[in-house]
Amino acid sequence: MRNAYLGTHAAIDVLRPVILSLLFCIPALSGCMEVERPCPDGTCFPLTSSAFNTILEETGDIDALHLSEEYDRISVRTISKFTESGVSGEMQWRIEKDDERQLRLVENRVVVGGIGIVGYEIWDGGPDTYTRTTDHWMKGRDMDPNYEDPFQEIARLATEDPEGRWPPFRIDVSQFSDLSWTITGDAMEAYQIARATNGSDEIYFELQGLPPRIVGLSIYSGGLTHDDVSFSMSISTEEWGHDLRSIDYYMALLEGNLYLEMSGLAEFPRAPVPFIPVPGQQSVIGDTTTVTGTVPGEMSHEVSLSEIEMHVFSGGSSVASLLLNDLQANISADDGTWWELEWNDSGEPGLLSQLDTFSVSTNSESPFDIRIYDHWAQSWTDFGN
Repeated sequence: MRNAYLGTHAAIDVLRPVILSLLFCIPALSGCMEVERPCPDGTCFPLTSSAFNTILEETGDIDALHLSEEYDRISVRTISKFTESGVSGEMQWRIEKDDERQLRLVENRVVVGGIGIVGYEIWDGGPDTYTRTTDHWMKGRDMDPNYEDPFQEIARLATEDPEGRWPPFRIDVSQFSDLSWTITGDAMEAYQIARATNGSDEIYFELQGLPPRIVGLSIYSGGLTHDDVSFSMSISTEEWGHDLRSIDYYMALLEGNLYLEMSGLAEFPRAPVPFIPVPGQQSVIGDTTTVTGTVPGEMSHEVSLSEIEMHVFSGGSSVASLLLNDLQANISADDGTWWELEWNDSGEPGLLSQLDTFSVSTNSESPFDIRIYDHWAQSWTDFGN
């Protein structure tokens, strides 16, 4: 189903310039296809090598953040390789948005040493949200939808956490402006591919439109398979919509219930609110231990406090709980142990939202954990038992 579609589609996207360059230029008797030049002096189609180098110099940086400000609909995919503690890894990102319909898609996959350690897709923007971390989509809710451009959001989060692994959405293409390029293309589609070698690397640029604009870049090292890609970026906009069709696909798949028909499910599995409490501070005064925490700013899918319950686990079982809309609970045990749970509704009134704070105080000397149960989803937010 969709897994196979995604895998095949992603591989084709990466290898697209290689495949098309071979189709556009058959190295036998015929040579490269003859096309009419709609622009004079090789400055438009097909480009000369020197004309393309001029474009690279003038373009300088390709910055997805700046492009997202220019286009209401845009999709950007990247693949990058890295090495951590001597182990090689690959990071894939796909970010799409439609400002008019206020919909967005964020996909991230990280593989280290051949093992997937991160893999998720999030489709949101309205009151219904959809997430996938396994083979099946799950449906969540957002009771206060507040659409934010995903490119702007990622830029903000990257500023707050500069050590995190974020999309490589900016690259200086002028570094390639001294290479010798072979350029082929399709005049009817105003589509061109520029190919060059740089040491052991083979570099492919995709260009679209008249005048040409760079819409893709792939760098291969040691071969021309997906595994040989060291960096790739592809861009789709209203002007070049090669990848924007997936927004309509997801609308039909998820909101149009096509996924339910294909999977044979009567309804979507429900996703719990994406919040796992992480205490930020701990204090001990006399025989009383208090831990406190705050709902982080990344919390963007708000839900009703009346559907969420905070539990304290100690010794493998729940020893105290608080339905969040009650804001406070005091529990005492027969052995004299007591627990005080508090939730401060400091964010959006009545909703579990950023800026809300929580605290647990106790005279117990036993270690404990704080967990959240979502009654709407009938699930713990950490997916435990």
